[in-house]
Amino acid sequence: MKAWIRIAMLVALTVSGTIASPAQEPKREAEARPAGAPAADDNMTPYRKLATDTLLAFKAHDMPSVKKKARELEVAWDTQEKALKKKSPDLWGQIDMAMDAFIKPVQDKSPDPAKVQTAYDTFIAKLQLAVK
Repeated sequence: MKAWIRIAMLVALTVSGTIASPAQEPKREAEARPAGAPAADDNMTPYRKLATDTLLAFKAHDMPSVKKKARELEVAWDTQEKALKKKSPDLWGQIDMAMDAFIKPVQDKSPDPAKVQTAYDTFIAKLQLAVK
């Protein structure tokens, strides 16, 4: 008798587990990415990466790398986003101003880390507005 009860319980748990599994919706691609992660077709990724590299170098007190990465970011933005500048000059200008606000303090002699972080966050938020 105990064997039949065990078998019945095993079958009941197996069936209930099988029924419950399909009730869960599969995660959509956007939900599967961590918060803040760029989309697969994010056209602003190169600028985000350069800005992040600049910030990381700043936090590591590697000022030669900070200046180099900041310059790379500025040149890349100014030369590679001509289409956005034509299509949406206002948005391009907002991003350009946010980038300049981020780059300027990191190149000062003794930049304020809080201001640098705030400028970085603002720049990243502005970039997100241009994501296709």
